[in-house]
Amino acid sequence: MKEEFLPILAKFKKDLQALRKSVNELDGVKVSRKADRDAADRLASEWVERIRSPLEHKFKIEKAVIDATAEHFKKLHVLSRPNNQKSSYLKCLDAILKGFDNKFVLPIKQTASEPEKLHDLQTLIPGLTDADESSYLKEAIACAQAGHSRAAIVMGWCAAIDRIQRKILLIGLQKFNATSVAVKGQTSGKFKRWNKEFNVTTQGELQEIFDTDLIVIVENMGLIDGNESERLETCFQYRNHSAHPGQAPIEHAHVVSFFTDVTKIVLTNSKFAL
Repeated sequence: MKEEFLPILAKFKKDLQALRKSVNELDGVKVSRKADRDAADRLASEWVERIRSPLEHKFKIEKAVIDATAEHFKKLHVLSRPNNQKSSYLKCLDAILKGFDNKFVLPIKQTASEPEKLHDLQTLIPGLTDADESSYLKEAIACAQAGHSRAAIVMGWCAAIDRIQRKILLIGLQKFNATSVAVKGQTSGKFKRWNKEFNVTTQGELQEIFDTDLIVIVENMGLIDGNESERLETCFQYRNHSAHPGQAPIEHAHVVSFFTDVTKIVLTNSKFAL
């Protein structure tokens, strides 16, 4: 995907530069020329529909960079309406183009190769030491390769949650329960509104706890960090979108991203070793 996306990104930058040049050459103080306004609208839409998602989810560009750039493109969308100031266009486009290669192109070029095709997902399996788990994940990936992406993601999520639960049991339910109480007692930070605590005594009771609650507790147990927690929550959303009818697409890129994340964050993470 890296080789496919970089030319798209290069053309996107070139189009932004062309728009800036065109606006800069205008004689008046306002941008009334329809071609320029149409170009601004098209580029702002292209950011939303084609550019942002791969940068954010596939290439993991820093959230602060993505959010700041998104705000500039929202501004560009507004500016594409008739008769806005030329100076506002230039300021917005300069902000988008400033350090463009360092923000987006260089990090992509430096990313390590990941399994970008479904058949490459088989390379994830040798990293698993549990034979049953390897067999289960192999079957899940086979589902994806057969075109059953939603079923594959549901199976993959089950494998990840099973490993998380087994690790909690290995550490001890007392530690799990105590962590939930400690999180509930926080009065500041991201968990200050957390209002749950658990008194789990059996594996069956642990299996009844909602998956996103498990993610919160294992983060506070130190098994994952905040970024990994957010990524697992995204994987859980893919699981939900796969398990329930809806219009959200589950395509090859989603499947590859999902299996890469659950494998690296949970299944082959030394912190979840059994």
